Amino acid sequence: MSHTINRRLFLAAWGSVLFTLCFVLNTRHNDFPWYYHPDEPGKVEQVREGRWNFHHPILMLGTVKVALALAGDTHDEQGVVEVGRDATAAFMSLAVVALSLLAWRWRGRGAGVVAGLVLATHHQLYELSHYFKEDAALLFGLGFAAFAAWRYSEKPKLTRAAVLGAACALAISGKYLGVVSLVFAIPVLATRPPPRAWLTWGLCLAGVLLAVNWQMLASPSVFSESFARETELVVKGQGGMTRGVPHAQYWSIFLDNSTPVMWALLAVFIVARWRHRRDLTTIEKIVSFFPFVFALALSCSPKSNDRYFLPATAFLSVLAVIGAGDVATWLSARWPRRVVLGIVSAVLILAQFPSWTDSRPGWLVYDDAFQRDDTRELIAWIKLELPPEAVIAKDNRVPLPDPARKKHAARLGVVPQKIVTPRSVGVKSDFVADLGTIEELLAMGVTHVAVSESDYGKFFLTGLRPQESERAAFERRREFYTRLFEEYDAVFERERGTVIYLHPGIRVFPLR
Repeated sequence: MSHTINRRLFLAAWGSVLFTLCFVLNTRHNDFPWYYHPDEPGKVEQVREGRWNFHHPILMLGTVKVALALAGDTHDEQGVVEVGRDATAAFMSLAVVALSLLAWRWRGRGAGVVAGLVLATHHQLYELSHYFKEDAALLFGLGFAAFAAWRYSEKPKLTRAAVLGAACALAISGKYLGVVSLVFAIPVLATRPPPRAWLTWGLCLAGVLLAVNWQMLASPSVFSESFARETELVVKGQGGMTRGVPHAQYWSIFLDNSTPVMWALLAVFIVARWRHRRDLTTIEKIVSFFPFVFALALSCSPKSNDRYFLPATAFLSVLAVIGAGDVATWLSARWPRRVVLGIVSAVLILAQFPSWTDSRPGWLVYDDAFQRDDTRELIAWIKLELPPEAVIAKDNRVPLPDPARKKHAARLGVVPQKIVTPRSVGVKSDFVADLGTIEELLAMGVTHVAVSESDYGKFFLTGLRPQESERAAFERRREFYTRLFEEYDAVFERERGTVIYLHPGIRVFPLR
């Protein structure tokens, strides 16, 4: 009995310390302007007005709405987005705790502690905890579901089936993709279900889904349209762009979010699991396969983004920690196991901090990136270097105020120069190329063009191609940017960085 109490006290203490550490780290430098991320203004508007578009389930937005109601204060856009980012940081911290406990159940206390520290200092988790987005809520749900499934597989009970149902519901409530949490639940429920386990699990799954997302029932047409929209994007691609499937985009993303130390430990993990494949439990097999199958499934959709890989990144990190335990076991005949595990784990954690190649930056690079703001530098440069009568045509991701967007009204006048965008002349487009040719821009009185690699970059990426209906527009836009870069010299330039919303790759060209 005393051993059980001590174990529970340790778990409670470790979970509290780990959550606090993650939350403190993940809320660093998260006060950048609310309009930098293209998706955050829409979420702020939904929370302030209480109207949901259901592009995602509403665990994230509902949590922020409740938090603001409890605070009782009237928040402006910046206040809402910072509360939203704090909520994201909290979900990410809970996800780290859940996965740390999963590693602890798998290979003991040491593995749990190391997994928690590895995830707490991983740069992708750190970055994505800074945005008012649903990715952290999804990871929390998946991590919680995996841990709950592990606990149920150890000792099938109705209470654990209920917790497993709630965990799957939270994963689905984070993002529609959270339905993959069922791969943790269904096989273990089918292995040794006690009487009424399926019923208990199903009732808790349905109950939590309804409690979190009941607004969907009140607006079935909006939900149906949004779900169909998200499904179409997954199948066809986004922004008029597509690519062949399966594609290798996520192989590069894996390399960007891992280190050679992790690669080696994953190789050890795979070898060790293969050697003992006949002894693996159902849940061990599921967790071992999950990140690889998840990544493969992602590669079968033309819609791709680094953040979609987050669940694979997190679970692969846990597998690497289990691999470190395998190394310690193999070498325990020659050196003390704890010493080996400590050394390997320290190397795994420390390898995540530096920028060990230019293309794969570590945690310190991301932390530094959140402290610098290219838009502020651009505005200061414009005020100092350009005459007030200059006319600037810009891409959407150049974060100067767009006079055609009502959400930018509070920022109009941030620079004295006139800003021109396609939307300001009645063209629904994000690309300055759609204002016309360079000669037509000159005829409009445009003196400078400001472009962002976050916009024009898609026209120069290998493997990405336009949908057939967008081919003519794609070629015309690429020709515009190609000519601009070849015939004109930039007078202001900032490279696209690791945190693309603060460093979207800005270039300003004066037109002759």
